[in-house]
Amino acid sequence: MQFKAPLSWIGLICIFVFSSCVSTKKVKQIVYLNDLSDSINHEIALITEPKILPGDRVSITIGALKPESALPYNPPVATSTLTTATTPPGYLVNNDGTIQLPQLGTMRIAGFTRQQLVDTLTGIMKTYVVDPVVTVQITNFKVTVLGDVASPGTKLIPEGKLNVFEAIGLSGDLAITGRRDNVLVIRERNGRREFGRLNLTSTKIFSSPYYHLQQNDIVYVEMSKTKIDASDQTLVRNVSIGASILSVLTTLIVLLINLN
Repeated sequence: MQFKAPLSWIGLICIFVFSSCVSTKKVKQIVYLNDLSDSINHEIALITEPKILPGDRVSITIGALKPESALPYNPPVATSTLTTATTPPGYLVNNDGTIQLPQLGTMRIAGFTRQQLVDTLTGIMKTYVVDPVVTVQITNFKVTVLGDVASPGTKLIPEGKLNVFEAIGLSGDLAITGRRDNVLVIRERNGRREFGRLNLTSTKIFSSPYYHLQQNDIVYVEMSKTKIDASDQTLVRNVSIGASILSVLTTLIVLLINLN
């Protein structure tokens, strides 16, 4: 009977030690912004507005104090169901960066931001209508998320702005085996292809020029080479099994001692 308490304590200690094998370092590898503390404040960087590129589809609507005076400067409203289904709304920007506007003719808009195009068209339309109101939207703004995420694919963004955390959220988050410290962003700009790296576990990500995504960016999430020791889910399951085995063995030892 005198050995009963010590053996029970030995079993409990074994369970505690085995459970503590879950590495704190590995847990940090799957936590976003793990260096964040309550005392840290970050200034919000100005979002660089995307520029219109060849291949973009741009919706342009022109209004005026007298709406009927602006009708000739807007594309005709499609009445055919077939046309509506097969032709996306807006103007497709040609390879040379131009579009064909009603009454105004050919206009080069590639390289403009949305606001710059609004200001330019508003200035032009003041010659033709009273108090023009111009609305511009890039209707096919998209980013592609690939790799070790729950739902990879191309995401259309009607708002025309997106950051990397929002893109990951739209993709169902990273898998537990996805590398959060080395996310790749591929960007095409001015005829060149850029490659940027983001560390989702560090607050330094907010100062990166790749934090705010641009039109046609590709976000690639690499799978961990070690798969985080075959994933922490497997590790936790093994801990649970090991703890159960140790508990059973401890109980058996205590019973045997009592019988003797």
